Amino acid sequence: MLLAAGVLGFVLVLRAQQNGLGATMAAAHIRAVSPPDGATNVPVSGEIRAEYISRPSQDPAIRLEPPAGSSSGRSRWDGSTFVLPYSGLHSDSLYHVELDQDASSTKGEHQQIKVRWSFRTGSVATPTPTPTSSAKPTISITATPTPPPTSPPPALIWYRGSASGLDYGVDWSGTERKTIDITNVLQSPNGAKLWQRRTGVVDSSGQPAGTVAVDQSMMWSDDSQQFCGISGSPSLAYQLELLTLDGNRHRVGPIALPTANQQAVTPILVACSTLTGRAVVAGQQGGSIWNMAMISLTDGTVIYQRTYPNPVARIVASHDGRYLAEQLPSGGPFTIIRELPSGNQIGQLAEVAVQAFSWDGSLVGVSTGAVPGTAPQAIVMRWQTHQTLWHLCTCPSPASVSVLPEPGGTKLAIIAGWNNQTSWSFIIVDADGTTKWVTLASTLAYPAF
Repeated sequence: MLLAAGVLGFVLVLRAQQNGLGATMAAAHIRAVSPPDGATNVPVSGEIRAEYISRPSQDPAIRLEPPAGSSSGRSRWDGSTFVLPYSGLHSDSLYHVELDQDASSTKGEHQQIKVRWSFRTGSVATPTPTPTSSAKPTISITATPTPPPTSPPPALIWYRGSASGLDYGVDWSGTERKTIDITNVLQSPNGAKLWQRRTGVVDSSGQPAGTVAVDQSMMWSDDSQQFCGISGSPSLAYQLELLTLDGNRHRVGPIALPTANQQAVTPILVACSTLTGRAVVAGQQGGSIWNMAMISLTDGTVIYQRTYPNPVARIVASHDGRYLAEQLPSGGPFTIIRELPSGNQIGQLAEVAVQAFSWDGSLVGVSTGAVPGTAPQAIVMRWQTHQTLWHLCTCPSPASVSVLPEPGGTKLAIIAGWNNQTSWSFIIVDADGTTKWVTLASTLAYPAF
């Protein structure tokens, strides 16, 4: 229930138009909303759903603008998801959803968070009645139908075949789609763009698609449209920035990580998500991770931070920063999985090193072989249940295992090389355990991810 205007304290109103939908969702502890922002062809009857990280103490209030043609159904909770049925919307119409969440603090301060997003309903086709008449038919002119919209190009997985000197783009069905000749590229998550220091950013056909300021620590954002970067100064004051394809740097805010052993740490990027408005930064010193922080890309505020009294060997985050794998420096390796921004430990893995999470966070691509007596392998598994969906023995020598998640999907692409990089495999693994072995165009295959 929303707080009345006369209640003592203050009301903090966060609006998506000003702070970004990702930031307001994070402030309200909402993981996802449905229909999603910008959705089209939404049914005129259905449900509005807000999936919370944890169920709030106060039920939210949701309203549609303009109001639904008929009264909405009774709201309910489905686990940690708040559900509001609706019906009677007009076809092919734009609607705005405003969710009001009371996030009162223990200090008596009242924070009213407004999360606002939009969607458009689809067209409702009505059959045209066929006239029945004995009259002489008239000649009619039929308009040329409008061609359907062009489908977006498929997401691509890129690797370089050193024997051929070319870069190959393969779609997520394993079909080769593109071939270009640009060395040392770093692909965007969907493979639609490639960054190369000398040529800048090119599209999947090798044509110029933008420039970006060179930053050694930068990484592609999960929207495949920009980068996160870190700038430094002689005084070791670090700034988190967004690097756009017009060559500009946009300051997000300072990075203030605690020192380790009374010495400054060097921040490195672990995740960059403009889809959720968050970045994950780790503090590194002496080859170990001493602390980390989740930072809002909207205003630079720290959403979550953690210090490791005993440093960890490495951390890996899902694309949106929701899941964090912390690999301990000894004992296996041994990995702890946390959910952010709560920081709760929700899983653990032994004797494997996590390389990447799937886009939905349910799978991990891992490598083994660090424990004496264990065979080096590349593995795809469900980290919640430890179920192995696929594995490849990269015997006898340790492998280089690179893992790429399918944007918006459930698959993982794995390119593994072993035997001193003379043996290579390229496999696409889905969440149901199905696999596709991709025929490499070159025996040497260096991934662009």
